[in-house]
Amino acid sequence: MRMLWTLLRWIFVIPLRVIFRPRVTGVENIPRNGPFIVAANHLSFFDSIFISLLAPRRMYFVGKQGWLEQPGVKGKVQGLFFRGVGMVSVDSGSGSTTMAGLETSLRLLDRGHGLGIHIEGTRSPDGRLYKGNTGTAWLALRSGVPVVPCGVLGTERVHPKGAKRLYVTRFDVWYGEPLHFTEHHGRESDRRVRRQVTDRIVREIGALTGQEYAGIYAETAKSRVA
Repeated sequence: MRMLWTLLRWIFVIPLRVIFRPRVTGVENIPRNGPFIVAANHLSFFDSIFISLLAPRRMYFVGKQGWLEQPGVKGKVQGLFFRGVGMVSVDSGSGSTTMAGLETSLRLLDRGHGLGIHIEGTRSPDGRLYKGNTGTAWLALRSGVPVVPCGVLGTERVHPKGAKRLYVTRFDVWYGEPLHFTEHHGRESDRRVRRQVTDRIVREIGALTGQEYAGIYAETAKSRVA
């Protein structure tokens, strides 16, 4: 799959940069070697693809199995593309999706890979920055790897929710300075520490994007308007 990722970068990155002219800042903050976590906000379905393709190192994003297992020829091509850009499916049939995702993520980090996570858990319904889920902190505390805060802005205009095509407009991707939580290493079971670490990461993302902070979970906001 590494060869496929390299091929897809050659095919898509140049047109992506020429057509959409994304402003990408801080690629030097991605560690050159060893495992790392990129913790990003989430505005568009294509965020993980853009973040992955525009980064200097390959990273994996853990997603729902349905994204990669669609039927038919179109589904197989879609699955091949998603796998090529680093999507890894979670089979939650034998347990919770959350636990399956954490276990898959931890295995990737143990193998020295980079891992991308949308810390809000789902797309922002209104462009604001929402409260982070603590799974990212659990992984960082358990593994001891650095966390690179990542902010995206404008991708919601490239592909608005429900859109059938992409719109040509500029967007921004920021990779912030790595955060290290070595003083809390091994305290992933401490709920208070997980929340402190999560809130720190979200604050750093907000400093990159300038988004208004909602103070609640995105899922909660979506349920209120459903």
